Amino acid sequence: MSEVQRPDQGEAQDPLAPFEQALRARVPSREALLAEGKAQSARQRRRKQVAGSALSMVLLATGLWLVDPAWRSEDVRTAAGRRESLSLADGSQVLLNGATHLRVEQRLRSRQIELVEGEATFTVVHGDKPFIVRSQQAEVLDIGTVFNVRSDSRGVAVAVIEGEVEVSAPAAAARRVHGGEQLLVQAGQLGATERVDPARVTAWQQGKLRFDGTPLREVIIDIQRYRQAPVRLADPRLGALRVSGEYDSAAIESLIDLLPAILPVRLARAGDGSVTLSGR
Repeated sequence: MSEVQRPDQGEAQDPLAPFEQALRARVPSREALLAEGKAQSARQRRRKQVAGSALSMVLLATGLWLVDPAWRSEDVRTAAGRRESLSLADGSQVLLNGATHLRVEQRLRSRQIELVEGEATFTVVHGDKPFIVRSQQAEVLDIGTVFNVRSDSRGVAVAVIEGEVEVSAPAAAARRVHGGEQLLVQAGQLGATERVDPARVTAWQQGKLRFDGTPLREVIIDIQRYRQAPVRLADPRLGALRVSGEYDSAAIESLIDLLPAILPVRLARAGDGSVTLSGR
């Protein structure tokens, strides 16, 4: 006789079997978990990249603000013997002497001008940004003033007409210069502050050259601002001779012709317009 298997015989029935399919639907598979992990890692990388780019932009903007870059510059030049006036964007005024080269810079945090060579008078309008004039190794910070800057082989002469400025150089601490004072900067060193007649400093604006016991070598530098061809000294020792008086800069050739009458020199003019002064 065959044996009939009873329900309580054989393998025991799994009590969770009815819920297996429901659990499978609710619990992700291993493959799904791996795919989600990869997607999450990718999202984190993208967030880090975006955050890094934003931080880089902030650091770049901060760096640009700190270094105060010039985002635009304009060169202004005057010919020998020509004076010109210039109005800046902020309303400040610049009067340029002959043979002068200026570079006007637009910067983020300041208003800056480089006096490459020549002479100029600055009448500054106050603003939120500092007004700075640079030349050679000198830096002039406006504090509320009208000032004159001359830059040539003698160095940088800063004369204050009204108000005051702060003059600094690499090899010296900054110094205040007040109205009626002048300071000469040479090779990164600040010279002594001296009293000066503002009318004499700005005489060039009225077409005048004023000398008061000025060495001939310096007179020639000033003369050269009004003519193209050079004036030379055959003997450097002649440069110590002194010149005084007031002369018309529009008649600079007459001044040159006058030199043998007031100094012990001979004058020779060449075909190219150059002039040579020798002793007699």
